[in-house]
Parts: sequence; structure tokens; C-alpha cells
Amino acid sequence: MLNGGYDGAISDVWSCGVILYALLTSSLPFDDRNLEVLYQKAGKGKTNILSWLSPSARNLIMRILDPNPATRITIAEIK
Repeated sequence: MLNGGYDGAISDVWSCGVILYALLTSSLPFDDRNLEVLYQKAGKGKTNILSWLSPSARNLIMRILDPNPATRITIAEIK
């Protein structure tokens, strides 16, 4: 992070994805009693996108929660 590896804007997009998921589903996208497993799920983007969400909502959430900052959707793309 000290060598320019941290991009706050792209991290903010991911955080907004967590909030959007919670608002739409009343649950969190990543959950586990074991903190290490929880971090692994978040790091791999492993979440259960609920089937009753619209296809466009599922697609947006998956793109926002992409664990790879280089391929994650940007604010400009969301607009």
C-alpha cells in the first residue's frame, strides 16, 4: 500500500457492493464464523447471489464484488 498499491476509489466500489448486497438481501455477501475463512471467501469473491434477484442486479453485484481490482467495475462504468 505504501508503494502506490492501494487505490481508495476501487476499494470504495467494493465496499459499496457489500452495502448494496446487504440492502437488497438483508444479509451479508460473505459470512462465516471463522474469520480466516471469511477473509478467504471475500478474497475469492465467493458469495451466494440469491436467485430471486434480477439478472441485472446479480450481474452488477458480481462485478462490484470482483476480488480483482484490475477487472472490477468502476464508478464510471456503473454510471
